[in-house]
Amino acid sequence: MELRVVRHTDRFDEACRFWGDTLGWPVTRQWPAGDGQGRGRIFGYGDTARVELIEVADATPVGGVFLGAEVDDVAAVREHIVAAGFTLLRDLADQPWGHRNLAVVDPSGIELVLFQVIAAHD
Repeated sequence: MELRVVRHTDRFDEACRFWGDTLGWPVTRQWPAGDGQGRGRIFGYGDTARVELIEVADATPVGGVFLGAEVDDVAAVREHIVAAGFTLLRDLADQPWGHRNLAVVDPSGIELVLFQVIAAHD
C-alpha cells in the first residue's frame, strides 16, 4: 500500500526539478504526454509515500492543506533548497512539540513542511 498526493500543475518542469533535483526524491514512474493528457512523474519518499505531478495547461491553486515530511537533517535540506533558488515560506524554527522545521511552497503551489525530530515529547 502507498499514500500518493497527486497535483495537477502548469509548472511541471519546475516542480519536477524541485522534488527530484533539489529534494533528491527518486522518480518511481513517469510517462509522456498523450491522448489529451500531459506528462506525468511520480516521486517516491520512503517505502510508501509518493508525490505525483501531472502536467495540465491551467492548474487551480492549492489551499487549506500542506504536506509534512520528516528528514534526517533539516538544516542541510534547507541549504539545498536555498542554493537551488527557492524561497522559504518559513525559515528554520524549533517547535514546542520537539521538531525543528521549515516551510517552502513548491512551484506547483504545494506547501511542504520539512521537519526533524530534535526532542522526545509526551
